[in-house]
Amino acid sequence: MSTDYLIIEPFLHDALQARTLQAAFDLGVIDRVEAREVVVQSQLFRNLACDAAGAQFLIDVLTKAGVLSVAKATAEDPDAKNHGTDVPRSPEVSLTAAFKAALKYRDLLQTKLQFSELVAPDFFARLPQLLSSYEEFMSTSMLFELFDYSRCYEVTPENCLRTSRWMQLTSMLTRYEAPVCCDHFPFAEHRRMLDLGGNSGEFAVQVCRRNSALHATVADLPVVCHVGARHVAPFAEAPRIQFQPLHFIEDDFPNGHDLITFKSVLHDWPDALVEVLIRKCFDALPANGRLMIFERQFWDISLHSMPYGLLPVLLFFRSYRRPEFYTALLSAAGFSSISVTTVQLEVPFMIISAQASGR
Repeated sequence: MSTDYLIIEPFLHDALQARTLQAAFDLGVIDRVEAREVVVQSQLFRNLACDAAGAQFLIDVLTKAGVLSVAKATAEDPDAKNHGTDVPRSPEVSLTAAFKAALKYRDLLQTKLQFSELVAPDFFARLPQLLSSYEEFMSTSMLFELFDYSRCYEVTPENCLRTSRWMQLTSMLTRYEAPVCCDHFPFAEHRRMLDLGGNSGEFAVQVCRRNSALHATVADLPVVCHVGARHVAPFAEAPRIQFQPLHFIEDDFPNGHDLITFKSVLHDWPDALVEVLIRKCFDALPANGRLMIFERQFWDISLHSMPYGLLPVLLFFRSYRRPEFYTALLSAAGFSSISVTTVQLEVPFMIISAQASGR
């Protein structure tokens, strides 16, 4: 199933356990255990930058987290040789079955660990500013420095490098979220898709991979398009995906597409400009063309836990809207056949479909 990747979420729940897991990846501990299936504890940390007490702490935390399993040694411990029979053998360390299964999605797991680490100082050290003023918080936050859109207009080596850093993070999330959207939306009914704010083109790649007759135009800021074209180039779907630099407010949306999509874009925009963008979509679509919105929706945090792995999402708590906000704007703009599907991932997502009929 396309949601199988959610098995990584328990390993991202607790902050201490998740950060210790990240340290284990960085040290090479996970690779050693994975490669050998079972490793004697006294050998596991050999030549690694970790002393005995630190090694024991890491093992204890990750055993509690369900990452590692520790058992009494059944084989000869090389470090116990020549020390007599009264020397206890070092325990054997292995990965749990649950974590072995999660490692199938290692790329996503490590990306979410990295993303959470980047924003953790903002959240934990600057929470009062976040609560009092989003604008003041963002002006000095690490998140703002990472997502610096001012560097997305002029294509220079430095701007491309800086922009590619956050694009790698968001693209990995999209790689796993997009197939879920494909399960719930009829992309096969369309031939030309305009993906507004399409970032690296990863969403277009995933959709085109499942729909061989579909061609896509990814519209975004100039540097994002430049980096995105390089991202898409190695994929078999690349000939069916083109990039078009576009200023969403100043430029007209290109015609010739029977489907326009927003994937995790509109939450970044204020209410008044979302209304503008939806009206521009209606004007750009042919009769019976369709608009699709795929976004995290507002959810009641008081009813759910707040895992460490959600820190990058929680920083935007002001931005997530209820489906009714979008359906009202769609109806006012002239769209019909409006439908909403809610999909539960690590947080609830909404898939909104609307048809530009009645012309």
